[in-house]
Amino acid sequence: MSQSFAHNNGTSNMSYLRPSNGNNKSARALIVASFALTTMITTSGAFLPHPSFPPPSLPSQRSSCSSASSCSSIILQAHHGQSSSLNYSHGDDVLLPPSPKRDNRTAAATTRTKPPQRLPNGGRITLVGAGPGLPDLLTLAAHRVLSDPDALVVVDRLVSKEIREVVAGEVRVARKYPGCAEQAQEEIYEWCKGGLREGRHVVRLKIGDPFVFGRGGEEVLEFRKFGVDPVVIPGVSAAFSAPLLGSIPVTHRGISNQVVMCTGYGRDNTSPDLIRYHEEQTVVFLMAVGRLRELCRDLVSKAGYPKDTPVGIVERAGCPEQRTVVGTMDTIADLAERYDVKPPSTIVVGEVVNVLLTEEDYDSFGGEEGVVVGGGGVISGVADWQSYFGQ
Repeated sequence: MSQSFAHNNGTSNMSYLRPSNGNNKSARALIVASFALTTMITTSGAFLPHPSFPPPSLPSQRSSCSSASSCSSIILQAHHGQSSSLNYSHGDDVLLPPSPKRDNRTAAATTRTKPPQRLPNGGRITLVGAGPGLPDLLTLAAHRVLSDPDALVVVDRLVSKEIREVVAGEVRVARKYPGCAEQAQEEIYEWCKGGLREGRHVVRLKIGDPFVFGRGGEEVLEFRKFGVDPVVIPGVSAAFSAPLLGSIPVTHRGISNQVVMCTGYGRDNTSPDLIRYHEEQTVVFLMAVGRLRELCRDLVSKAGYPKDTPVGIVERAGCPEQRTVVGTMDTIADLAERYDVKPPSTIVVGEVVNVLLTEEDYDSFGGEEGVVVGGGGVISGVADWQSYFGQ
């Protein structure tokens, strides 16, 4: 799957209300009048085209409203996009179109209520983004939560050792290795559920920003099933910070005017949709280093990428062992194998890869082709960061 930054003009759906009492002529008159008003405004270009009227016969969904006038006002609000969930008081019954089928993609949008953020026994969950790996890039809120000596902190294995050392409470590390990710996820849920039963403050710590290809939304929905709504503390996303820590800006005037974020693995380990080549576009891949060769081959053969398109990989961004491996669509897979690049790594595709890097950057690693440690004038790695602040 992929994500891109684009403005999306939404449209409002018309909600039909039909009185069940056939003798309620005033209600029908108001509904017809409001429809006529909407039709008139539509022809003047103020609204999008309306659906057919009257509505088709549909299975009933029971609800109520206090009067015919409130029914017509609700219709007008729906046209203006001011009401996405309608709550009715007692009164005459009305019929509504049935709710759409719910699946994982619409569950969050159709949830009407949230559980409390704290259980009666005091149990609660905080979902925290750890950032790319450098403790100094934790938010103040994240640092405060991780400093709680009574907290149970459930951590993914890709969260850096330096971040884990900040934790003052109990730490449990989930071993999410290829082939056992689902089992590890179930273990995470069991740990969190057990902590809630004990009335503890459970901190779910995830690398980067938990909501950028990190199951953050899925975990929120699962925690709500436990009867608690988690507090979310955003993290610095590796999609933007990791490239910059490797001296690669994701945009640059005259070079790249758009950024697309992609994951290397879709649901059930499927391959993501390919992003068509555009000269002034940067593509950032997360969790993709394991299928780098296949990814580059498909981008060239199916998405129109030139073989000499620059590609950079920032490995363990913000950690002492950070490396940036730079090549082209044709050479990067061989370079990654030669230097044994491992997760967590962020892959950047596009001309921005070569904007800030210099020959001096490559020489800093003994002149080995394709490998950079540090990066120009951009602070990268714990050693440089501490030196910059005189620590």
